[in-house]
Amino acid sequence: MKKIFALAIGLILSINFAFAQKKDRSTMRIRLSDGSPLLITINGRDFKKTGRSITIGDIPRKRQNLQVYRMRPYADGNGGKAELIYSGTVKLVKGSTYDCIVDIGTRKFRMKEVRELAPLAEQPAFNPRQSQPIASNTTQQNEQATLDMPPDRTVSTRLQPLKTAMDKTEIDSKKLAEANKFVQQNSVTAKEVKDITSWMFFDDNKLMFVKESYNRVSDKQNFATVGEAFTMPESKREFNEFMRSK
Repeated sequence: MKKIFALAIGLILSINFAFAQKKDRSTMRIRLSDGSPLLITINGRDFKKTGRSITIGDIPRKRQNLQVYRMRPYADGNGGKAELIYSGTVKLVKGSTYDCIVDIGTRKFRMKEVRELAPLAEQPAFNPRQSQPIASNTTQQNEQATLDMPPDRTVSTRLQPLKTAMDKTEIDSKKLAEANKFVQQNSVTAKEVKDITSWMFFDDNKLMFVKESYNRVSDKQNFATVGEAFTMPESKREFNEFMRSK
């Protein structure tokens, strides 16, 4: 009888402990303001999910290092291009649920605590062979959400005209053309190359720019730091192979 009583007490305690742990875990639903497919990493962990919204539960800590990428799948559905939209640290209250939106236009992360996640407006199913954003009315939701500002990027006076020119176009190939024109006319440092690289959306264009700019860099011994500007593992590997060839 004593054994049965002890087992019952142990079972109750373990259930209470599991429940208490669960209450300390948070949930985040993250989406982009234009309905584009996205992928995310939290604290360096790639969740290997792609969709128009991603819900992550069982988040254990208060502060989360978050990266949100807009995904543009290839036509054959195998892989795609990832554009970093937001990177920063968000603070959660343990056991809370959050509805989160990243504004594509301003790249600001907006987060609102909710009791439960309301169903989203009906959207076409995510198809990895179709990468177009969808029309979605998120303006009102964005205005009601609590804003968590990303860190400001400081731009040197020398690079400011280039940054302005690159920001004026949403076409990544034109950003690449502006960047290439600048390095053809100027000697640059490794840090400047890394900064300019980060202003482009897609890793394939970044790689082309990095390779083009290498011979114009005055401190080639520091060029390995440029690899920090890439987002996808395969791009980092290609950059490292390029460095080994030099």
